[in-house]
Amino acid sequence: MSITTPLKHSRFLDTLSVAFLAAVWGMAWPITKIGLRDCDPILFASLRSIIGGIFLYFWRIGRKDKEPFDRHTFWVVFISGTCWVGIPMALTSWALLYINAGLGAIIQSTTPFFVAICVYYMLGEKQFTFAKIGGLVIGFLGIVVLFSDKPIMDFTDLTVLAGFAILIPSVLNGFGQVYARKHFKGKDQFGFMTAILLIAGLETLPFGFLGGMPRMDLTTDLVLSTLYLAIVASAIPFAVYFALLVRVDIVLLSMVGYVIPVIAVAAGIVWFGERMSHTEIAGSVLVLVGVVLATQYDLVKTKFLSRKTS
Repeated sequence: MSITTPLKHSRFLDTLSVAFLAAVWGMAWPITKIGLRDCDPILFASLRSIIGGIFLYFWRIGRKDKEPFDRHTFWVVFISGTCWVGIPMALTSWALLYINAGLGAIIQSTTPFFVAICVYYMLGEKQFTFAKIGGLVIGFLGIVVLFSDKPIMDFTDLTVLAGFAILIPSVLNGFGQVYARKHFKGKDQFGFMTAILLIAGLETLPFGFLGGMPRMDLTTDLVLSTLYLAIVASAIPFAVYFALLVRVDIVLLSMVGYVIPVIAVAAGIVWFGERMSHTEIAGSVLVLVGVVLATQYDLVKTKFLSRKTS
């Protein structure tokens, strides 16, 4: 099925695609923790990106919309891949060794704000309504509430450094997405994302060997977590995300990051029999209210006004 054509005309499929992104990326947090037990973080992030790129490469072989890459496209791929995928994956994987997933999710949830800033200055899109701003703020507060009952037990210099290691990718992620949206002019979106994943993985791979031979125990857990993160949580969702990125409101699309921690908490309930606390329930509700407010309020208002005046 072509991703670019069906999604172009169907709001229902757009919504379904965003739900898919939230689900697979929400599961990526606990699965990353599992993989890091048996592999150094930089190497783990590089393998995830490279294997995801190889998967997209073979998926793309039979497609008819392939385009040759010119110098401009390669430059866009390099900058986007470095900022959007390469550095964020490597730094986040390292940070998860020293920081709990809850605080990591809170810090990473600042990404939509940086996307909004980059959209404002790089694309000149100044359509920030009250609903969109309110949704961003309420959604972020929901993330804070969601993980407020999971305090940091070991507050050390490495914890602070790990916090910044997740904040920096949020900034770069926002820039990388908007840069790709602004400068990608082709139609071969699969090829673009294939190159992004391969370049991001190859440019981060050498850093995994700076401290000597990286640790990697070839366990079943490592193989399965790597395959999930590379294919299900990288190759396929990045292709879907980019197909949406080039044509929908990028700020609203980035708010999928708010839903990811909620999915991660829900996964803990289903998989591990955990119970949601009152705080987690309140935080999840705030997240959903923020997302609905930002994505649906203006649309419903416009339809209501159009019916009223007709």
